[in-house]
Amino acid sequence: MTSAPDPAERPAAPVHLAPAGEPTSDDPEGLLGADALRPVSPRLVRARYVASIVAYVIWVLMIAGAIVAASLTGWWWLALIGLLPLLILVQSLALTPRRVRAIGYLDAEEDLTIAQGIMFRQLHTIPYGRVQSVKIDEGPVDRRYGLAKLTVSTAADGSTVVLPGLPKQEAERLRALLTDRGLETMAAL
Repeated sequence: MTSAPDPAERPAAPVHLAPAGEPTSDDPEGLLGADALRPVSPRLVRARYVASIVAYVIWVLMIAGAIVAASLTGWWWLALIGLLPLLILVQSLALTPRRVRAIGYLDAEEDLTIAQGIMFRQLHTIPYGRVQSVKIDEGPVDRRYGLAKLTVSTAADGSTVVLPGLPKQEAERLRALLTDRGLETMAAL
């Protein structure tokens, strides 16, 4: 009669813990290899502020309306309604520079990597052979600051990745690079 070892008697597999490295920080250089990524133009901060002026005016009018309504009616709690637009306005003004610093890209030999986001970090790696189309967009505010958006569509799942805040010359260089390397990769197949 043979007996199988009881699962409770088996020695536990050793647990290997990774050594504790440097603590992660909110610095963009420490996020997902961002030290190798090229940052977008810092002029994107001003462009985003200018593009949001209409929204800022609406939020300020909502705050003022809540305060005026509270003072005219004597109902103090109406002023609390202005707290939500105030919070939205303050976070938009305070976090825009940090959001722009979190955007970066790297054009390597085989692929283009685009990273963006602060809390929810997104990292897109696009092989040149999967590039279906490359488009450059510039709105009036972007044009005023000499910036452009690069939109890359891929053949993999029909996804689109947008890289904002590029100087016009850099956007043209990346478009030509993606197109040329994509054609080379497809020709090699």
